[in-house]
Amino acid sequence: MKTFLLSASVLLLAVVSAAAQEATPKPFSFKSGIVEYKYSGDKTGKSTQYIDDHGMKTAMYSEITQDGETTRSWVVSYGDYQYMWDPDQTDEGMKMKNPLLSWIKEASTGDMESFTVSTYEKMGMVRSGTEQFLGKECIVIKGDMGKVLIWKGIMMLMDFKMGPYVSKQEATSVKTNIPIDGKYFIIPKDITFTEMPSF
Repeated sequence: MKTFLLSASVLLLAVVSAAAQEATPKPFSFKSGIVEYKYSGDKTGKSTQYIDDHGMKTAMYSEITQDGETTRSWVVSYGDYQYMWDPDQTDEGMKMKNPLLSWIKEASTGDMESFTVSTYEKMGMVRSGTEQFLGKECIVIKGDMGKVLIWKGIMMLMDFKMGPYVSKQEATSVKTNIPIDGKYFIIPKDITFTEMPSF
């Protein structure tokens, strides 16, 4: 159960990264943004996502505690690869070709919102109207496991419960069309990245 809840969050990040690879159209209608999240339930912590060039570049820094263990991580995506590393282990990391690129290329629409919605629909969830969150009108996606709120392709809330396990990720701040420092998208040259197999 815990692995599934974590995978749902990771899957969304993969979708964001995958959609960001398509040159036309670009994933987001806004040029840039910073989204801050907090986590509660089975895992606690915070993360910050940096978006630039309409989603062609994304980076996320996370500090997550689960089962008493805290991990820090960077996930940076642009071009053909997604790079992942722990800032506390500066000698090695992982990279992978985005597994969803082929899905996106075959899609009839290229916007981030449609990809995000369709991803959760594949998990058995259904679109269910709209709801206000942080003053923004969000698409609601519901299912037996919980609900997700999406605004312009950004995941604003993911609230899942499966048996005794609860996982909640919610945006606490969303800023769009603001300057983004290019340092967030720099891949460290002193890290050896091992390529993960596609799946």
